[in-house]
Amino acid sequence: MRPAPSGQERVTHRMGVLEEARRLAGLKWRILRNTLTRSTWVLVGTILGGLYALFILGVLLIGMVFLGTEPLAVVTTASVVAGSAVLVGWWLMPVLTSKADATLDPSRLALFPLSTTGLLAGQVLGAVIGIPGVLTVVALLGWLSTWRASPAAVVAAVVCAVLAALLAFTGARCASALAARIAKGRRATETISIVSLLLIALLGPIFTSLASGVERVWDRLPGWAAVLGWTPLGAVWAVPGDVGAGHWGAALARLLIVLATLAALVAVARFALDRALADAAGGAARATGKSLTGIGAFDRFPARPWGAVAARSLIYWFKDPRYSASLLMIPAISAALWFLGSDSGFSMWVLPMMIALLMSYAISADISYDNTAFSLHLLASVPGRADRLGRVVAMLIVATPLVVLGVVLWLVRVQQWPALPAMLGVCAALLLGGGGVVSVVSARYTYPTPPPGASPMKTPQGFTILNLVLQFVLMGLMVLLALPPLVLLFVHLGSGDPLWSWAALAVGLVEGAVLLWLGVRLGGKWLDARGPELLQEVAGYR
Repeated sequence: MRPAPSGQERVTHRMGVLEEARRLAGLKWRILRNTLTRSTWVLVGTILGGLYALFILGVLLIGMVFLGTEPLAVVTTASVVAGSAVLVGWWLMPVLTSKADATLDPSRLALFPLSTTGLLAGQVLGAVIGIPGVLTVVALLGWLSTWRASPAAVVAAVVCAVLAALLAFTGARCASALAARIAKGRRATETISIVSLLLIALLGPIFTSLASGVERVWDRLPGWAAVLGWTPLGAVWAVPGDVGAGHWGAALARLLIVLATLAALVAVARFALDRALADAAGGAARATGKSLTGIGAFDRFPARPWGAVAARSLIYWFKDPRYSASLLMIPAISAALWFLGSDSGFSMWVLPMMIALLMSYAISADISYDNTAFSLHLLASVPGRADRLGRVVAMLIVATPLVVLGVVLWLVRVQQWPALPAMLGVCAALLLGGGGVVSVVSARYTYPTPPPGASPMKTPQGFTILNLVLQFVLMGLMVLLALPPLVLLFVHLGSGDPLWSWAALAVGLVEGAVLLWLGVRLGGKWLDARGPELLQEVAGYR
C-alpha cells in the first residue's frame, strides 16, 4: 500500500503469486544466511556437512555417468528404483520431522496478506534453498546424462526432471501441512518424534539389510521397477525410457499419472494450508481434560524438596518426548548391537556399559530442558542439593531397568556368568559416578536443547561444534573415573579368578556412591550460587 499525496486516494498494489513466492524464498534465504553468519562454529559445521554431502553427491554423479553406458532397460530400472526412493524420502521426512524446519510455517504467516497459492509456491521454491534441495537439483541434472544414448530420451528427461522436482518439493510441503494438522495433538507429536529417532538409531541395520538384500533380489529388480513405473512414485522416472524405446503410448499414460499426482498433491496442500492459516488466524484452540484423583507421582515420594524434584523429573521422563525418546532409543540401539554384533561378542560387552553411560549423561540437559520453568526452583527456594539429588533419583529409577536389560542381553550372548559381578560394578560406577559428575558439571555449564514442546529432532539455536566437543569431554571424564572397576574386570578375564570380579563389584559400588555423594553436594553449592545465571542462559534457548 503506497502513501498518496494530499487529496488523492491511496493506491493499493497486490503482489502476484510469483512475486509472493519470490519474496518468501528470499526470506528463507536471508534467514539461512543470518543463521550461518551468526556463529563461526555454525558456519564451520555447515561447511563440513556440505562437504560430506558433496562427496556423496560426487559418488552418485560418477555412478550416473557409468550408468549411461548401460542398455536402456538397465537405465530405466535403476532410475525408477532410485528415483522412487528419493520421492519417498522427500515425502516422509517432513512427517517424521514435523517441527524441525518452521522457517515458512503457515502459523507464522497467517496474519500477512498472502494468498494460499502464493504461500504454497513460496514453500515449494524455498525447498530448493538448503543442502537437501540443492543436492536434489544437482542430482537431477546428473540424471540427464544417464539418457545420453538417446537424444529423444534426453529431451523427455529434461521435462521429467522438472516434474520430478515439483513432485518432490510439492509432496514435501503437502506432507508438512498434513503433519502439522496431525501433530496438533501432543501424543501425535511425541509419536512422530520418537519414530524419527528410532529410524535414525536403526539406520545402520536397515542399510546393512538392504545391502545384503539387494544381492539376493537383484534379478527381481526389473520386475519391481516395471510395477513402480506405473505408480505415482516411479512413473516420472520411466517416461524417458519409454520415449527412447519408442513406446509413445506408455510414455503418454505415465505422463498423465505424473500430472494427476502433481495436481492431487497441490490440491491437498492447498486444503491443508487453508485450514492451517484459518486456525492460526482465528487462534483456534480446544482444551480437553479428564478428572484425576490424587497428585500422581508426587504421592509416591517423600514430602521433601528432593522428593518433589524427583517426582517432577520422573513425570518428564515419561511425558516429555525429549526424555521419553531415550526410553525407546536404548532398546533400539540394543537390538542393533545384537544383530550387528560379531562372533567375538565385543559389541555386547560394550552394551551394558554404554546404556549406563548414556543414561547418567542424559540428566546433563535437565536444566536446559526446563527452560524458563527452572524459575520455579528459584522462586520456591529449592536447595541446590535437593535439586541435584531429585534429578539423580528419577534418572536411577528409569535407568536401572534399562541397564538390567543390557546385562541380561550380554549374559545371553556371551555366557560369562563369572564376570557378572564385575560387569555390575562397572555399570554402577558409570551410573552412580556419572550421575555425580553430571550433577557438578550441569550446575556450571549448560548447552542449547530443543525448547519445550519442540521435536527432539530440532536443532536448537546456538548449538555449535564446541558444545558437541564439551559433551564428548564430559562423557570421556565419566569413563575415566570408571576405570578402576573396568581394570579389575580385565584382570578377572585375564586370570579367571572370580575374586577379581567380586572386587570390581565392590569397587564400582563404593566409588560410584562416593562420587554421587560428592557430586550432589558440590553441584548443589554451585547451583545455589549460580541459579539466576543458569536461568538467564537457558531462557535464551529457542
